[in-house]
Amino acid sequence: NSLCCCKQKREIINRIIVATFSSHLLDATNGSHAANVDVIIYQVYESGEKKVFCETKSDEGGRILQEFELSEDDCKCDYEMVCKTGNYFSEKKIVSEINIKFKMEDQNKKYHIPIIISKNSYTVWWSK
Repeated sequence: NSLCCCKQKREIINRIIVATFSSHLLDATNGSHAANVDVIIYQVYESGEKKVFCETKSDEGGRILQEFELSEDDCKCDYEMVCKTGNYFSEKKIVSEINIKFKMEDQNKKYHIPIIISKNSYTVWWSK
């Protein structure tokens, strides 16, 4: 899925209530997109128990786009995105994965978390 068609796609899907989650992984070492990075999103319950909510890979443009039909209970949970960056960098690295905790409290909202990655660090921000 490509984000460039997201708006058109979202207009069609908005008839069904869905949350859209997206991310863009950028490689700071060479200025390219971080393609084929394994990404797992866990749903984290109040008890601390985790379950896999979604498994995917970044596309050739370093992007992830997932749409979720969230229940009211889903909106009360925390989420944790784990990006397995250790396999992406072939050289010696310190950071082997990136863990980002977030919430999806609105069933009909777009959530976008861009990440700039390198072998030894990362930067993340919340984008509206």
